[in-house]
Formats: sequence, structure tokens, C-alpha cells
Amino acid sequence: MKKLLYLGILGCMFLCSSCHKDIYQAPIDATYSANFWTSQESVEQAAVSMYGLLRSDLRSTNSFFLNGDLVDGVWSVNSSAAWNLFPLTGYSNPTYDFGNLSYLEDLENWSRFYTLIAQANLMLLHVPSMPDNDFASQAIKNNYLGEAWFVRAYTYFYMIRIWGDPVYVTSVYNNVNFGDVPPVPRSPQAQVLDSCLADLRNADAYMTYGGGTLTASVRANKGSVEALEAEIYAWVHNYDSCHAYCQKVITQGGYSLEPMATYPNIWAGQTSYESIFELAMTYNPNDPNFQDQNAWAEAQFGFFGQWLKGDTVDNQNYNCWIAPKYGLLGSFLFKDTNDARLGAIMEHIPASNGDSAGYMLTKYANFLYQNPTNESYPYINNDLVLLRLSDMYLLDAEAEASLGNLGAASQDLAVTEGRAGITSYQKATNPTAMMMEIMAERGREFIGEGSWYYDLIRTEPTLSLMEYVGYPAGRCNTVQQGYYFPLDMGTLLPEDKLLTQIPWWSSHT
Repeated sequence: MKKLLYLGILGCMFLCSSCHKDIYQAPIDATYSANFWTSQESVEQAAVSMYGLLRSDLRSTNSFFLNGDLVDGVWSVNSSAAWNLFPLTGYSNPTYDFGNLSYLEDLENWSRFYTLIAQANLMLLHVPSMPDNDFASQAIKNNYLGEAWFVRAYTYFYMIRIWGDPVYVTSVYNNVNFGDVPPVPRSPQAQVLDSCLADLRNADAYMTYGGGTLTASVRANKGSVEALEAEIYAWVHNYDSCHAYCQKVITQGGYSLEPMATYPNIWAGQTSYESIFELAMTYNPNDPNFQDQNAWAEAQFGFFGQWLKGDTVDNQNYNCWIAPKYGLLGSFLFKDTNDARLGAIMEHIPASNGDSAGYMLTKYANFLYQNPTNESYPYINNDLVLLRLSDMYLLDAEAEASLGNLGAASQDLAVTEGRAGITSYQKATNPTAMMMEIMAERGREFIGEGSWYYDLIRTEPTLSLMEYVGYPAGRCNTVQQGYYFPLDMGTLLPEDKLLTQIPWWSSHT
């Protein structure tokens, strides 16, 4: 396996192979470092590269959607798809067996995220020691630090939701001492998340809200920092703090819900005031990276393209992921067929080319050609929205319900359900029913956004929804942790002899 040594940043990333441990992705050596960190422009280049790495990491092998959507039981995949060789969905036999994914290495290998973490660590090491007069203002310097704290915290939180306890690295290693770093064991996720929250509190103090400015959504700001704090507090079931941060974003962030009439604008790219944090993935004809759709091009057909087929993408695809009408979509999520979201971001299609009949997701249906005349080099022209205002309302509803405030939870639900024209929240008259309604609403609202599977994990101790969607009960407890993805120990263990496997996968791979 290639070991990546992070060499430097000159407007883009330059990577080469190395013989060092993956988790210590060394950024730049001491000599080059001193020459690079000399101006606000160099820090801006580092920050842009950091966001580019985040985009590349989430997009790798379409892992963002494979990790967060394809295992939640909603979607059916044509039997000819490569990942169906070892089924990820409940419509195959054996059910939910993602223990052997050698053909999709990125689902079992977290190395790429440590390159991203090293980039954030590099900024946090060098920017504080740069003279203040290197920057246009102290606020700008502070904001760069806030961005690095946010991205590091987001990355660790993202990894935890996939693989459980991570290896926690905050140091920067250069070429002199890089090979002398000892192996490091996995750290308990509770400790890592405490450190993430400390990073976010630092960032929160340094940044301002971006709501009300559409272009602000593609860079971290106070709103995205506080939204991530709410997400983490919900994950650890600290619902008092979750409620507090949800309310900060809702009342102070400057965001507003997208009307249902223009609902798809949320994903159109810096177009909706509902978006809190999104990754730029729209088509840019002036970017030379688009000529061959390489990893650094913002838009790539394949990433969003797996959701679409037929006339929607000018017949570029003959198969896509389908939500069968009589599966979870009809029996749990969209039981109320008056839900306006069915028409806004779902299209019912007949069975064809091996795909079952059901609903195709159309959230990501903006479609362009690099060469319109020849209809070549297709791009799906959307951004990847990672945090948005409706998430804060529904996390707040979860917090209120967990704290016994059913009336307040119902009011939060009314905001998003009301936008969609349904009133299911009115039937939830006890704590369990309210929590189930909140999870169903989250499934409807964030369908195909790479997140509902993590909602199932988070609420498993009280709702047992993982069993409801098909997982065996013995796999879904906090001891076995079979809801997390396994690690490729054959690749990673030689690099870190203290690394351990998830308990469930120790005996099931």
C-alpha cells in the first residue's frame, strides 16, 4: 500500500509515496515549512487545500453515500453492481454483510483522513506563530485557526461515526523525527469527542456567523461550528447542551428554511439560506481539473450520478439506487403520500434494467456537459450539503423529547413537517412515539444525504431501529459495536501494531 507523505502546499496538494506510518501523514519538512508560512496568501492556499482534501476524502469510492445511506435499509441496488458482491443492503442475502469489502478499500481504510488531519494540524502549528502583520487583520488570522479547528473536529467526528474509536493525532511530524514515532492505540471516542468540543469552543470564540451570505456556506464559520457542536452533543446524548447549541444556530445564525416551492435549491450550490456548511462540487468551466475529471475537480459525474438514471441524466446511466415503494420508504418514512418532498426530490419509476420499481432520488439532478455541443464530459452540478438549518430543528426536537418536553419537540417537528405539508407530529403523544416520529422525519428530510444510518446508531439504545431495518440484535449493542465498519487490519496493523479491530468484526470477518 502506498504511504502518503504530505510534502507541501502551493495552491494544490503534492503527494508522494513514503515508507512511514499512515496515521502520521507528515506534512512538510522543517526547512520548507519556514519558507512557506510567510503570508496570508500562503495560509489561504493551505486552507483551500484543506477543504479540497475533505471533499476528496468524502468522495473517494463514493464512500460518503455508501457509509451513510446504502446500509440504512432504504435502498435497493441492482445485482450487477460491484458492491452487491458482498451485500450492503437488506434486499440481499446475507443481510447487511459489509465485512468483506476488499473491492472497496476506502470503506475499511481510514488513512486518507489522517492526511486531512495532518493538514489541519499543520495550520494550527504554524499560524499562531506567524506575525500578526502578515494578515490583513487579527480577525482574519483567528478565522483561519477556527477553520482548522472545525475541520479537524469534523473529520474525527465523521470517522467515529463510521469506525468507532479512532487513533487520535494532533502533533505534526517532520522528516527528522517522523520514523521514530511509536505505535499509538485507538483512543476512546468519548475522550476524542471531548477534544473535538474543546477545538470547537476555541473556534466559536474566534468566528462570526455566516447566515445571510450565500457564499459563506462553503467555509467554516460560527454557525457551522455551533451546528457541529450540537451534532456531537446529540451523539453523546448530552441533550441539554445539544438543545443550547441548536437554539444558538436557529435564533442567532441568520439562516432560514428554503420554501418547498424551491426546495431543490438547497443542493444547487451556494443558493439556499438554509445551508450552514457545504462542500463546493459545482461545475467550473475555467478550472483545468475538469478536463479529465480528476480528483481535484469540484464536480464529478460519478459521485452524485449513482442516484440518477434515464432522462434525468440524458440516459447517461441505465441503473441507479432505488428506494422500493413497499420497503422502508413506504412502510416507515413516507407513509403519508401527501408529503410534498415525494414530488420535490423523489421520482417514481417502473422496474427497468434489473432495477426494481420504486423511487429515484432527484436531489442531485442539476446536470451539465463540459462540451454541450458533443454532449461529452457530463457533470452533475450540485454541492454536498453537510449541515443545514432543518438539521438543527430536528436535533432540537430530539433533545427536547429526550428531556421530556414533548410540546417543544412537537413545535420543532412542525417546522419541517409543516413545510412538507404533513402533520404526523400531531399523533406523537408519548415519548417513544415522539422519538420515532423524529427519526422518521429525519429519514424523510435527509434521505440520500449520507446521515440517516448514523441517526440509527445514535438512537439504537432507546429505539432499536437498527433491528427494525434488519440488523441482528446481537450485533447492535455497545459491546459488539457491529454497526461500525471494520478496519482493513491486513493493511493497517503493520503500520500500527497497537491497532485493534471492532469486537464484532474480530469474529465475523
